[in-house]
Amino acid sequence: MATDQEIRDKGYYYIPPQKYLANPFEIPTPPTVNQPPPGQTGILATDAGDNFSVYNADPNTITNMNPNRYALQDARYDNELSYVGSPVTGYTTDTAAMKHMGMYPEYYGLDKPPPSKIEELISKGIGFIPGIGTLSRFADFASGMLPVNRRAIMENQLGTQGVMVNDIGQIVVGPGASYNTPEGIMAGYNVAKMTDETFDKRTKNISETLQEKYGLTQEQVDGLISGELTEEDFTGSQYNLKGTNKQTNLITNLINIEKARKNFNDATGTTDKIVDIKTDTKDQKSGGDGGDGWSGADWGDNPGGEFDTTSSNAGTSEGWSNADWGPDTGEFNQGGRVGLRYGGLLSIL
Repeated sequence: MATDQEIRDKGYYYIPPQKYLANPFEIPTPPTVNQPPPGQTGILATDAGDNFSVYNADPNTITNMNPNRYALQDARYDNELSYVGSPVTGYTTDTAAMKHMGMYPEYYGLDKPPPSKIEELISKGIGFIPGIGTLSRFADFASGMLPVNRRAIMENQLGTQGVMVNDIGQIVVGPGASYNTPEGIMAGYNVAKMTDETFDKRTKNISETLQEKYGLTQEQVDGLISGELTEEDFTGSQYNLKGTNKQTNLITNLINIEKARKNFNDATGTTDKIVDIKTDTKDQKSGGDGGDGWSGADWGDNPGGEFDTTSSNAGTSEGWSNADWGPDTGEFNQGGRVGLRYGGLLSIL
């Protein structure tokens, strides 16, 4: 087993001390390179992938290494501009829309930092630099231009939480990370196939083992799942791995799976919002859907007040075509659309 000093000498500065790891960290073996025979050329063969797995992923296969943390705000921004010329908002120019969005910079991502030097190079068509390699994997995931592709959007949102995903959709443990963490505990699972039941199956199996093998009660298991109890509440020798003085890692596994579940559900919720915004249709924007009023729109995250369906204008042919609720004022804002959410359908009949 490598010592802590040896690990740092190899450049792995963020690995916790070995004594705190359930599974000792092993320094990856450098790939061997097979040179072509003299006088011949070709692609060099290596065994670079031989030591990689979902628990120690090849960085070149990770698609969300540096995610776009403003994907939701970017979607809101693009959607708001798309309403220029629509009777729903009354915007006549991009400038009018920008002026309104400028009052809520965080909501529309107008407060995000300027692009990095790498992103600037990519925007100019420079994607490779000798000694550095391909730049695109260091820039924001999809360069901030996510397609209406739920898988890509979901993987980006997981990336904002430190959950790495490879090019075939599997959660993996990225460079310098650990398996038994909220970010790595679901390594090997395909994001597109995961549901709440995925987490239920794992917690059920671990819970049963903790009760049968280590004597935990159902109440204690529930406490670990809820977060009321931690591994520090189980320091007795009866909770150690057989023949060692180390606590079984099943306790922290259970804790981390529940944290991973929450992170996954949070990412799912934000993904749904982004998809709804990006699939907002032109028909909805033009007030279609048979004159139900507010077609193609519903309330935003920070509406200033409840929509009053008892109003004399609600559901009429006029509807509220040129105004909507602002997110903070609780009053109508001429030409604004901040209070509208992201393209859902709401009838006020």
